[in-house]
Amino acid sequence: MNKEQQLFVESAWLLYEKRGQILCNPCMAFTPIDMQNVLMYSSPFEGATLGTYLEWWMQCDGALHTNERGLPCLMVRFCGSPLSGMNTCTMVAQDGAIEEWHSPRYHETWHHFLDIRKRYTQSKPEQPYCLEEVICRLTGHTEECMKFIHERLNIWR
Repeated sequence: MNKEQQLFVESAWLLYEKRGQILCNPCMAFTPIDMQNVLMYSSPFEGATLGTYLEWWMQCDGALHTNERGLPCLMVRFCGSPLSGMNTCTMVAQDGAIEEWHSPRYHETWHHFLDIRKRYTQSKPEQPYCLEEVICRLTGHTEECMKFIHERLNIWR
């Protein structure tokens, strides 16, 4: 995972908890998210936004599930075959643990993702925020947060 993907994964639950605030603000909702979601025999899906993920987590049962430890998990990445249904999905548990999971509802899950993603290709603002800025604005510590995130990003390099 690159540093931006890592930031998205680490912040997934904060973003989900603040979904109402994010979805009301087009500059936040249209924040590009650079996760590699792949269907075999096709190109990776590009153009997913923060709003795509938030709506997907809210509306698609397969994108939010309970793990074996009884914790809710958000799907942050999927990869698999639309023909066989074989898949591997990356989930983030509410305690921050990252888990690989096989989705029994894979076909429905990725279809739902694509349908929502299409809506976020229209009417986007001229300058959507980057993920760092969204997190800083949500936490209310803009200056301190930006400095902290930049320090963390340097560690990941």
